[in-house]
Amino acid sequence: MADLKKHFGMKEKILQAAKQEEDINKAEFRDEIIEGEEFSCVCFHFCKFNGCHINNCTTENLYFEDTVFEGCDISNSSFTESCFRRVKFIRCKLMGTDFSGSVFDFSEFSDCSCRFAGFTSAKFKHTVFSGCDLAESTFQECTLARTEFLQCCLRKSDFLHTPLSGIDLTSDEIERLSVAGPELRGAKVTMMQACGLAHYLGLIISG
Repeated sequence: MADLKKHFGMKEKILQAAKQEEDINKAEFRDEIIEGEEFSCVCFHFCKFNGCHINNCTTENLYFEDTVFEGCDISNSSFTESCFRRVKFIRCKLMGTDFSGSVFDFSEFSDCSCRFAGFTSAKFKHTVFSGCDLAESTFQECTLARTEFLQCCLRKSDFLHTPLSGIDLTSDEIERLSVAGPELRGAKVTMMQACGLAHYLGLIISG
């Protein structure tokens, strides 16, 4: 494993690990900043990020396992083609963050601001979004296996070509959801929500 000196900060540890193609294990980062950097192929195991800023970074092929992000700002960064296994995002700002092509397994987003976040072609399994603002986010061509949206704002979110069968949307705001129509087959919605989605199904409601 990488010999990462204790006095190194988050930025130095990550960039050194990327350069040496080594893992970062059981590290805790608090109130640290990394901005505008490019790195890839770093594995994080049992790490915790608290109040950190990871902004405008371009990354890919990262691996996170049993890791927690709490109160972090990860806006406008790219985490494409990455894997998140048993990862928690708690009260994080993920404005415009790009997770395209990533895999989320037994992960959780809780009370996060994810407006304009990109999840195109991502694969979700046993993942929960709870109390999150996902307005105008993109979930095009995703796989949602045993995934839950609980009291989330999905206004203007794009689910084009993402099957929503088995997804319970009854507690969510889904005004102006972007779908073609077939994606809604098998989704669970309230009567009021169904009226708002009727035009996607070619229905004409009278009376």
